[in-house]
Amino acid sequence: MTKRDKEREGLLENMTSEVETSKRQLESLEKELQDRNSQLQDLRTQLQEQDPDPPHVRRRNSMERYEPNMCVAVGGPAPPVSPAVSELRLVLLGGSTAGKRAAGNTILGTEEFGRQASTLTPTHTSAETQHSESREGEVAGRRVTVVETPDWFCSGLSEKDLRQDVGRCVRLSAPGPHAFLLVIPVEPSEGVERKMLEKMEDMFGEGCWGHTLILFTHAEGMRERSVEELLQTGSQELQQLVEKCGNRCHLVNVKDMPDDTKITQLLEKIEEMVSGNRERFYSSETYQEAEKQLREIERIIQKEREVEERKLREERERREELDKNVQESLKMMEGEIQQHEGEIRRNISITKEKMEGEFNRHMEEKNREMEGLLDTVQKLSRLVEEADEQRSLQS
Repeated sequence: MTKRDKEREGLLENMTSEVETSKRQLESLEKELQDRNSQLQDLRTQLQEQDPDPPHVRRRNSMERYEPNMCVAVGGPAPPVSPAVSELRLVLLGGSTAGKRAAGNTILGTEEFGRQASTLTPTHTSAETQHSESREGEVAGRRVTVVETPDWFCSGLSEKDLRQDVGRCVRLSAPGPHAFLLVIPVEPSEGVERKMLEKMEDMFGEGCWGHTLILFTHAEGMRERSVEELLQTGSQELQQLVEKCGNRCHLVNVKDMPDDTKITQLLEKIEEMVSGNRERFYSSETYQEAEKQLREIERIIQKEREVEERKLREERERREELDKNVQESLKMMEGEIQQHEGEIRRNISITKEKMEGEFNRHMEEKNREMEGLLDTVQKLSRLVEEADEQRSLQS
């Protein structure tokens, strides 16, 4: 193999290696683009999940102003009833074992959120939603929207995931919830009230407390306890939390067949709280900022997607150009190889003819030498015969 052939072979190997590298880079870019598209689709799904009946969501009704009452257990004496509103948007907040799902089912009088959470046991977490979910129904002549949230108070939840789900909750309760219901079991885990106190103000600001009511959940089979007893035996942190909520709290017995009267009383309590607020529903810069962040995330992802698509397009063009160059080089090398093959064949033919000519000449010379030797042998034979004849005659 000549030096030029070795150079061509090395060039071909380098081009082949570069093509393989480009293919791997292209596959990596395509996979990354698919991941980006999946993230963007998830965000779009969150942004598009509106209440099924938008006109109801935006409807407002006039109500008289009432001063907030003290804590009342569901099933106890009914508070003064304010004029019923036609719509209520409620956001259920609480830990993974608080029974938010069971409370939502009890309020709606259905099993929209599933019945798995109705037992309120400390080990029950499988039924907890992983992101905010919205359901609605007609309850006591009102359109009630219930948004169940995951455990926002969990220390294992990242700030990014928390903000994203707050944004989802914003969309589901737009233009804002009439009430936050802090769902707490009658026997809460240690420190749960402190976590709620800190996280509520962090997420929604100090103004959220005027729209918040504590909902104690009580599963069937547990010893009956009144709200007064709960507050008397509760921790100092619970007392603080109740005071923050304007002493608004209710006790709900979560069971298979909810009592419509008790649920109506709960809604009336919420309406009384709403009518006593200057703002009819909760709205804050935090909510607006959460939605703004969602829009910004979508914009960033869209921009990144465009960048990735541009990179992918450029890589494809580069790959096509490289393939084209490789094909042209291969074609050129094939032409050169064919040319060399022709030259080699001609050289072989010339060499063969030359060797055949030399061989023929050599053979002719050898034949002539052999003929000369044969003549000499024949002459010697005749001389020997003549000598033999002369000896015979002399004798």
